[in-house]
Amino acid sequence: MTTREQIIEGARKVFERYGFSKTSMEDIAKAAGRGRRTIYTHFNNKREVFKAVIDMEVERLAGLLAGIVEQPVPPREKLRRYMHARMNAIRELTLYYEAIREDLAHDIGLLEELRRDYDEQEAGMIRSILDEGNAAGVFGIKDTSLVAKAIVMATKGFELPIYMGQQDYDHSSLIDPLMNILYSGIRNRRRGSR
Repeated sequence: MTTREQIIEGARKVFERYGFSKTSMEDIAKAAGRGRRTIYTHFNNKREVFKAVIDMEVERLAGLLAGIVEQPVPPREKLRRYMHARMNAIRELTLYYEAIREDLAHDIGLLEELRRDYDEQEAGMIRSILDEGNAAGVFGIKDTSLVAKAIVMATKGFELPIYMGQQDYDHSSLIDPLMNILYSGIRNRRRGSR
């Protein structure tokens, strides 16, 4: 494990325990078994360290979702599985980082800053599902890039109650109706549904 990876892993543990706002660079240095000077040779500030921790978690999520994109199932089912896996992973990650959830609830700007790069990656994965559906004649989408971005934006609305800590929120009950409405709008009417 590289020094940078040790710092990120140490930071992950203290952010999980104390949250973003209550964690100091000294806490990160101690958790990583390094001096503060070493931390500053790799990161300019706590926000950069936090972004690196979130990027690591996002890579794991992206790997999970990429596996779904590669599954040999019909595009409609693939999109449904993708959405369920995505929301379950976000809920799990948010519960895991309970202390961070509170920080994110008070600083949505920080959340959006952290999400910016991932949104593009996610739109690309969704677009590949939509392109596959177009190629199979299941979907009839003129601009899959635009529709993929719209899906990413729509699903952010599902995330907000999770970040806000709404205990009784059941995102899974909302995904299938959304997918049905979406599918009704994007299916290829000349070929029917699959």
